Amino acid sequence: MKALADLLEDFGIGAGSAGTLIQMNEDECEAMRLDSFEQGYKAGWDDAIKTQSEDQSRISSDLAQNLQDLSFTYHEAYSQVVESMAPLLNDMVESLLPKLARDALGLHVVEMLKDLTLTQSAQSVEIVVAPGNRAAIAPLLSGDFKMPVTLTDDSQLAEGQADIRFGQIERRVDLAAVLNNIQEALQGFMQDNRKEVVNG
Repeated sequence: MKALADLLEDFGIGAGSAGTLIQMNEDECEAMRLDSFEQGYKAGWDDAIKTQSEDQSRISSDLAQNLQDLSFTYHEAYSQVVESMAPLLNDMVESLLPKLARDALGLHVVEMLKDLTLTQSAQSVEIVVAPGNRAAIAPLLSGDFKMPVTLTDDSQLAEGQADIRFGQIERRVDLAAVLNNIQEALQGFMQDNRKEVVNG
């Protein structure tokens, strides 16, 4: 049986051959210590720079991700607000604006009549409206326009439309088309908003 000392190498001072022992003077020993210190110091700096670079890279990546999340959250919130307002906006366009247009039609007709009295001679003026608009416009035509004004109905005109005929001149007021354009613009806006949410 072998002893444990026979299996393991002895690293003691007296072990091994005497020829492998290196003798150094004090200057060489100091130079070796300084070189070891410099190598350790350089390795420490390299490690610190690498760590700082990794930290900056991680912070930049985290910041970019947070900004992207924040942007997505903003767009998501904006889209939800717009989507929740859609019924209100549709109701306004479909119910409130037509009433305003009916009320405003008479004012537009009167304004056009005033412009015509300034530029045209005293010819008669015929105002043609849809039957449903007659009651709103008739009271406004009682003013002094310095020309005879007649109001007639035409069932082919839509509500919000009026034709003003002054001799050879004919002008149309078409608030129904304006309302239609507003409705189309609102629907286009809502559709664009939905596409933006889907596409990010």
